[in-house]
Order: sequence, then C-alpha cells, then structure tokens
Amino acid sequence: MVKKDFIASIVLIAFSISVVVSSYTMPRLERRGIDPFSAPGVVPGMIGMILLCLSLILFVRSIRAGGYRLFDAGRDSGGAENPGAVQRVLLTLLISLGYAVGLLGRIDYTAATLLYIFGFIVLFEYRRGVSPLRQKKMLGRALLLAVIAAIATTLVFRKLFLVDLP
Repeated sequence: MVKKDFIASIVLIAFSISVVVSSYTMPRLERRGIDPFSAPGVVPGMIGMILLCLSLILFVRSIRAGGYRLFDAGRDSGGAENPGAVQRVLLTLLISLGYAVGLLGRIDYTAATLLYIFGFIVLFEYRRGVSPLRQKKMLGRALLLAVIAAIATTLVFRKLFLVDLP
C-alpha cells in the first residue's frame, strides 16, 4: 500500500491545492457589505486546506515507509486485496444512503447525524462473539464521539457558515 499511498497523496495534494486556489479566486463580495464568512469560496477553501493537510500527512507517511521507490520489485504486492474490503465499502454506501435518504429531512439534523455516526462506529467496531457487556467501553466511546461530532457539525454549519440545516 505504501506505493499506492505515495501516488494517491501526490494526486490529492495537487487536487487540494487547485481547490484552495480556485476558492481564493472566487468573488468575496466585499463591495456589497457581505460577511466575509459567507463568501462562496470559504467552505471549499477550508475543505481544500483540510484535504491538503491530510494529503501531506499521507505523503510523509508513505515516504517514511519507502513508497517513493515505485519500481522496486517485491516491495508492494499490489495484487493482494483484502476480501472484506468490498463488503465494507458496500456497507458504508448502504449506511450513508440510509442517512441521506431515510434520516435527513425526516428528523432533526443533529439527531440524524448522531444516529448515523453512532451506528457507523458500532457497526464497524462491534466484535461478534463478544458479549455487549464486554464492549461497553466501545459503545460509550462511540456514543461520546457521535454526540460531540453531531453537535460540532451542527454548530459549525449553523453559526459559522450560516447554513439552514434540515
């Protein structure tokens, strides 16, 4: 994976830089007296900056693991796939569609997001064959993370970006 991470990080760095530059060149609407945080390039710019930071972290990690040696034989098999990966991707798509189609707009945004995040974490962290009592710590952390993320997301979109949420 280190070679794939190296290549992916370069592509993501280039993409995120283009997003940041494009968002910076968007009109700021200062002449109309509009709040600077409601300018059309603010959200894409922030997302581009976050993506750039994460891409740089991936880039550094792949270099440390030797991913820059693209043509060395035997370093990265490339063909060994994880058989459960397809199932996890399909499950992620199913959960996300359930959130977008089934929950959003039907119940409060914060509650829908909390349920989505909690369900997602529990679904992927739950261990079969282990009693729920022994997994209390995971369930508690999942609930805590879901509450914090749902409230933070709601506040950021409502207060900072001034977006009306469903």
